Amino acid sequence: MIPGLASGPAPVLVLGATGAVGRLLLSRLAEAGAPAIAVSRRVPDAEWPGVLWLQHDLATEPLRAESQVLLSAGPLSLARRQLERLPSVRRVVALGSASVRFKQDSPDPTERAMMRELADAELRLAEWAERRGIDVTLLRPTLIYGGEGDRNVSVIAEAARSRRVLPIAGRGLRQPVHAEDLARLMTRLVARRGNGFEPFDLGGGETLPYPDFVRRIASAAGADPNIVQVPAALLTALVRAGRIFGRFDSVTPAMIRRQRMDLVVDDTPAREHLAWNPRPFRPSFSGD
Repeated sequence: MIPGLASGPAPVLVLGATGAVGRLLLSRLAEAGAPAIAVSRRVPDAEWPGVLWLQHDLATEPLRAESQVLLSAGPLSLARRQLERLPSVRRVVALGSASVRFKQDSPDPTERAMMRELADAELRLAEWAERRGIDVTLLRPTLIYGGEGDRNVSVIAEAARSRRVLPIAGRGLRQPVHAEDLARLMTRLVARRGNGFEPFDLGGGETLPYPDFVRRIASAAGADPNIVQVPAALLTALVRAGRIFGRFDSVTPAMIRRQRMDLVVDDTPAREHLAWNPRPFRPSFSGD
């Protein structure tokens, strides 16, 4: 049972329903017997009792729907636009990203543009909450892993399985957050009485240097490569050379640069006010 949901008069609207966190949200809503409307650009590949799927591209046009609760696990800018079409909404819990802190000065112009869009969406969401007098809880997790469709750690797992030597370029700290912990928190926050627009940074239950982060993933994937520390300039040159032959397409120089950065947050406010208590980093590739 999820307080504030099962007895709700209207379905919960779930955005980003086919992502890792969104799918787990739908599972928890179905278990609680809470009706939900799930929005997806593509035809869903799973069904849950009480969940109505609507195939709709929110980037083209907001959805016309009635709901008092919006749970957004998709792009924050689309959630902000959708709220203009929800006159009866009374509670919003939305997933942002701590990347808005880490990637603002990225050497990748595409990443910088994405962070400007995310920061703008946060600002507009805060303005909307103040104007409407609605409680909005914004969650900014660090790196998310787990759940179906996870690519954040699976890419490293694939590399660990296929190579005897795995070069890395830094010892920056990581705080991975499991998708199930986010889904559990988001559904629980529906019943929480908020205070207007409230942003919270979220870290995982464990902080690891990047080599240990990679080693933990490799071990979970059943691999034991030799993890070698190399200069970032050398690794960047190797990746660029590999791309000539169609390799390393998922790795960018900006990603290599961030291996040396501490991508961590102080989530003390979330632990104190939201009872945030995430699990330690235990990746699994046999079903999360």
